[in-house]
Amino acid sequence: MSTRVISGRICRGMLAALLSIMLGGCDLLREPPVPDWPGPHAPYPFPDNIPHRTE
Repeated sequence: MSTRVISGRICRGMLAALLSIMLGGCDLLREPPVPDWPGPHAPYPFPDNIPHRTE
């Protein structure tokens, strides 16, 4: 295969990939950022009216 044939196939593949990305869109850039992890001092996730096992 000549260099011209190989470069033509690579160029067509890159154009097809670019076209599919443009038509499909990138959902990662449209979604809101992931919220931060609450950390060790976050409020307890259960309601206060459940008795604790030490009570």
